[in-house]
Amino acid sequence: MVCRIDGMDCIDCAKKIEKAVKDIEGVRQVRVSYTLGKMSLEVEKGRVTVDQLKRSVGILGYKLEREEDAKYEEFFSLKNRRLVATATSGILLAAGIAFEVLAHDLNLHYFFYTGAILVGGYYIARRGVAAVVEKYLDINMLMVVAVAGSVAIGAWTEGAAIVFLFSVAEVLESFSIARTRRSISELMDFAPNQALVKRNGSEDYYDVNDVSVDDIVIVRPGERIPMDGVVTKGESSVDEAAVTGESRPAGKKIGDLVFAGTLNMGGYLELRVTKVFKDTVISKIVQLVEEAEGKKAPTERLVDRFARFYTPIVVSVAVLIMVLPSLIFQTPFEEWFYRGLVLLVISCPCALVISTPVSVVSAITGATKRGVLFKGGAYLERMGQISVVAFDKTGTITKGKPQVEEIVPLNAYSPTEVLKVAASAENRSEHHLARAVMTKAGELQIKAEETEAFEAVSGKGVSAVVLGKRVFAGSPQFFRENGIDLSKHADVIEEKNREGKTVILVGTEGEVMGMLTVRDTPRPEAKEVIAELKSLGIKRIVMLTGDDEQVAASVAAELGIDEYRARLLPEDKVRAIEEYQARYGPLIMVGDGVNDAPALARAEVGVAMGVAGTDIALEAADVALMGDDLKALVFGVRLSRRAARVIKQNVAASLSVKMLFFALALPGLITLWLAILIGDLGTSFGVISNAMRLVR
Repeated sequence: MVCRIDGMDCIDCAKKIEKAVKDIEGVRQVRVSYTLGKMSLEVEKGRVTVDQLKRSVGILGYKLEREEDAKYEEFFSLKNRRLVATATSGILLAAGIAFEVLAHDLNLHYFFYTGAILVGGYYIARRGVAAVVEKYLDINMLMVVAVAGSVAIGAWTEGAAIVFLFSVAEVLESFSIARTRRSISELMDFAPNQALVKRNGSEDYYDVNDVSVDDIVIVRPGERIPMDGVVTKGESSVDEAAVTGESRPAGKKIGDLVFAGTLNMGGYLELRVTKVFKDTVISKIVQLVEEAEGKKAPTERLVDRFARFYTPIVVSVAVLIMVLPSLIFQTPFEEWFYRGLVLLVISCPCALVISTPVSVVSAITGATKRGVLFKGGAYLERMGQISVVAFDKTGTITKGKPQVEEIVPLNAYSPTEVLKVAASAENRSEHHLARAVMTKAGELQIKAEETEAFEAVSGKGVSAVVLGKRVFAGSPQFFRENGIDLSKHADVIEEKNREGKTVILVGTEGEVMGMLTVRDTPRPEAKEVIAELKSLGIKRIVMLTGDDEQVAASVAAELGIDEYRARLLPEDKVRAIEEYQARYGPLIMVGDGVNDAPALARAEVGVAMGVAGTDIALEAADVALMGDDLKALVFGVRLSRRAARVIKQNVAASLSVKMLFFALALPGLITLWLAILIGDLGTSFGVISNAMRLVR
């Protein structure tokens, strides 16, 4: 069950709610996200109702709604009761100050100060009392103590000012957090709520959640595509920036994939739905972004541990400051009591605790809009710390669309016979080279024969029985392992490899029938990306491929890659990664997310590329590049480093302000209202604003 919670604007709010809901009988697991304003929980069926949750959360001063029932309301409106209460408190405070200055003898200022405290302090007191009931120490409770203490020693002006300033800062903080949440929800706003569906001979609009797989959906020019599907009619250009981050529109024709949330720019399209809405790429992206908050960055975990000790220590010091000087040195009680109140106000580490999560969520949200999907703060932080980048070749460094360039017949066979046997053998294979063979056979209108006893050996080749005869198609190494003599053809194979071409041999158990040469050209941006990675201080750029040695050497030399390893099986890539990690340090592995899954898992950060249409790849990687532009990798590394700088700035600013105010509070150089305005909530607002730059 997922619920949205209104009024939650700090880490303490989330922790209080989490603690209260955990105490409800029947709740197995609960996680409250402060930055997203959501609560996810697992409950025993039939034992926990939404009304129970609403009551439990409502007692603490927050409003709970089911995710599907929640609506975003305009922040600056009369419906925002906290905003109205804050404005009223400010007016009453101003009136109180005016009457105190202009008509002090009438004592009317006490009336206005009391009104400012009661109106502006309602939400503070309600949450503060709830915190006491829940045995939780939070800023609201500390504010209640500070205001009550101010009134007790006759500092009415400061008591009212504390309430107003605290309330203003809370409203501003809520506004900043609302902007962060809205930037995440905007991802889903790209997808329409309705789809025009062809059913039973008529065209009608349906809610996207009611559209089924294999339904035919109509998309007119200028409309956003509502569902993932395959084009069955029409041709158009589609702006896929919402999903892949690609700035250039992609041409779409019959048979091409399209994604929910993308914009049909020119032509009329009909598509066959391939996924229900909750499984669309845009829905999965939003789900993964929301889950990313749970995978905390190391810095965030460190700050959380520090905060657990910091607050109780400072509160204890504040209590001692209030009491001990008067008891031991006979100094005025009011003076030291006031200083203790100042320490209480600055004891809550709100700004420090939110400094990392807000930065992480902002960076992840900003990256997602540009087609780079981080699975969590841990991966965001790690990506900027790497020393080595390892690339798979095919489909990563190269375009991934190899083409058969030559058909070289041997031993008196014809080119048609060689290609026919190759196509028949490769017909059941999923390998990218097999697709190149089948494409060439289709171009020349050569039909593959039915096969039996098909076998594929990963990274080497395939064998099958065609027309009663065992045939092979694969690398020279594969042929040698099957006992086929290649000595007469070694020179030709060597020559083709030197030209940077991949050789696919075709033959039977007794002889070689011929060979196909395949070339996969490097991506146009690959050379520039490798140069940029080196300029960022990456120690080593390496390429790991299952292709031939000389093909790998040719690509590496052309692109400026430092080192390569060829003829690698998936397990060999894992061993190579471990060696580079031991030699140079943390490593990013960039691959397609499917064939390279073991290598992606072994690297500190596994990056899958061009995964918008591949569910497996989306799940396999720590970071996913949704589009096919390799430049997104450089953007991801730069964003990671920038996020690290922002986090350090926020942590340093939060600690520095707290320590400075702590030092100034002891000799009585800081007032209560200044401690609130700058020492706590002003710093929190500054931290959030700084973090929000990462979204842009």
